[in-house]
Amino acid sequence: MKRAALERNRTRNVWLRHLRSHGGNVICACDLQPNRFRKGQRVAGCGRPRCWLCHSNKLASVPSVQDLRSRIYFKEAVA
Repeated sequence: MKRAALERNRTRNVWLRHLRSHGGNVICACDLQPNRFRKGQRVAGCGRPRCWLCHSNKLASVPSVQDLRSRIYFKEAVA
């Protein structure tokens, strides 16, 4: 219940933005999606893990800053 209380404003804003984008229709196909308001879903993301527009770094195997940093720390530890 704590997480729901902390994210109430974010959920309300996402819901209102959704209503505005659909012209005020209360029920549409995307309202019936499971896990619609999940915490990890980005506001502008599409939610598809194979989308090159949203996940190009992951699909092209471009290492993140954290990956590069951990590789350096590992090489230093081995040395």
